[in-house]
Amino acid sequence: MTYEGGCRCGAIRYRITGEPLSAGFCHCRMCQRAAGTPVVAWVAFRRDEFRFVKGEADSFKASARATRRFCPHCGMALTFEYAACSATIDVTIASLDEPYAPEPVYQIWMSSRAPWLHTES
Repeated sequence: MTYEGGCRCGAIRYRITGEPLSAGFCHCRMCQRAAGTPVVAWVAFRRDEFRFVKGEADSFKASARATRRFCPHCGMALTFEYAACSATIDVTIASLDEPYAPEPVYQIWMSSRAPWLHTES
């Protein structure tokens, strides 16, 4: 299966040739602050199946163990790479061209969940 996506302004495009490994909602403060939202939906893929095909994403060290990539033009969050899981890459589901599949099936960092936010997963 092939998935494609990119940023809001179109400067960055990526392609994934493989099946999703997992998909879920992250409620951690790091995701909340990086994306400016109360929760971020992520989908994980094998790192070797992901590649940027247009533009160059910028990155920042989100922590000693994680790197986030985003569009330097529109600021859209694109990926999360955790050093301890170098074989995988997490992609923001909203940046996929077809963001309604895969469906998030888990939630993490619920201790940071906004108390007014209610999700079904």
